[in-house]
Formats: sequence, C-alpha cells, structure tokens
Amino acid sequence: MIIQTSHPDKALADFVKEYYFIRINSDNKPRQIPIIDDCHYDLVFFKEARASFFYGNPQHKIDFENKVFTIHDLSPPYKICFEDSLSFFTIKLQPWANSYFFSWIGESGIIGIENLDSKPLEFYNIAFEKDFSVDIFGLADRFMLQNRLELTASMKLVKSICEYIHQKKGMVTVQELSTEFARSRQYLNRTFKKEVLYSLKFYITMVRILDLVKYKSKHSELALTEVCYEYGYFDQPHFINDFKKVCGITPSKFFANLPEFLLRH
Repeated sequence: MIIQTSHPDKALADFVKEYYFIRINSDNKPRQIPIIDDCHYDLVFFKEARASFFYGNPQHKIDFENKVFTIHDLSPPYKICFEDSLSFFTIKLQPWANSYFFSWIGESGIIGIENLDSKPLEFYNIAFEKDFSVDIFGLADRFMLQNRLELTASMKLVKSICEYIHQKKGMVTVQELSTEFARSRQYLNRTFKKEVLYSLKFYITMVRILDLVKYKSKHSELALTEVCYEYGYFDQPHFINDFKKVCGITPSKFFANLPEFLLRH
C-alpha cells in the first residue's frame, strides 16, 4: 500500500485542504476499503475500471464509469471494492468551498466531471500517462490555480465556524455557535448548508466522531467507554446513534476491523 498526502500551495489553502494519492495492490484477490464521509467534497481522478462503490444500509452498488468524479448526497456506510489494484488521486476541498465548486449538482450519486470541462481530463491524462511519475502535487497546484478563487463574506463566516468546531473537537452546540458568532441559529443553519452542502448539526457530529475515532486508533489501550467520556458521551445509545450516522455501522464493528489506512494516519 502506498499513501501520499500533500498540502496545497499557500495560495490555495482557503479552498483545498490536501491532495491524496493511494495505490493498493490486491494480489489478484478481491479487496475492499471503507470510506468515511468527512464533509469535504473530493475531486477524484480514478484509474481502475474494475471497481465498485457501495453505499447505504442495505448496501447499493454503483460501478465506477467515470475517470473524474465527485460523490454527492449518498448515505453511509461507504466502501470501494476492487480486484487487481486500486490507484486514485484526490483533490480534497475545504468544506466551505464545497458549494463554490459543486453547487450545480442536482442529483445524488457518483457525478462525472470529465465531460463538463476539458481541464480535469487533461490533468488525468498527464498524471496517468506518466503513471504518477510526474510531480503530481505540483501538477495539482497548477491545475487548481487556473480557477478564479476568492472567498465570499458568507464563505469566510462558514470557514470561521468550521475552524471553531474543530477547535472544540465537535463538542459544541448550534446554540453555542449562535452565541459565539452573534447570529441566529436559523441564519447559521441556512448559511452553513448553502456553502458546505451538509447540515451544521451533521458537521458537528462528524467532527466529534472522527476526532474520537482518530484518538481511539492511537490509544488502543483505552477502553471505548473511557474515550466516550472524554468526548462528552455519557449516554451509550446517543453515542452509538451518532457513530452510525457518520460511519454507517456500530462502533464495536468498526473498531473490531479498524481499517489499515486509518491506522497509518
């Protein structure tokens, strides 16, 4: 398994969180990797044709048919199943930039991008023709810098909200955010959904659960109950319900089969 990540050029930092390259060889055995929705839309450049995306409960299957795509409005749990090998490159957006790039999407599913504009396909062809031997991260910077990028006042507010939620590790309420940012809950909910394409409440839950998951994965000696208390979960059903909203499965199932790629981060 090869996993490489890189931060974008400073000029892109308000719009792009990171670049992510992964290559997995399966030794001709069917394999699968779980995906957790972190509310950052991804622009994905995908090599394999013999791979499928599974989502929802019960699981639904979509075969990958696009070289360049994003995933919109599907329910967890998610996983990619493949044979032979898996190689893809991802441009992960900042959450407050989701709508800036993808507000035009009207349907749920795997949304193909390559036919909308020639630039993503040109990037794809250069990267895969050279089998990623080029400076893929520098190439991605140049690709993204072709866009006219400027934060609106609304995006700046949502950026501050997202940063505050992360600072609090998701242990914050909409009412507390309303007080902190001197805006009504209705205004914050509406503005956040418009820019991020996710509800504010779900984003708070996601940050809390993913921070908990990362903490638990790095502290395997701690009991899950201890970690729950650390993150303000004193009611087990509440914790399990929040966990399933984000990860799609129960915490006991998830931590019993902690994904290898998660252990490496």
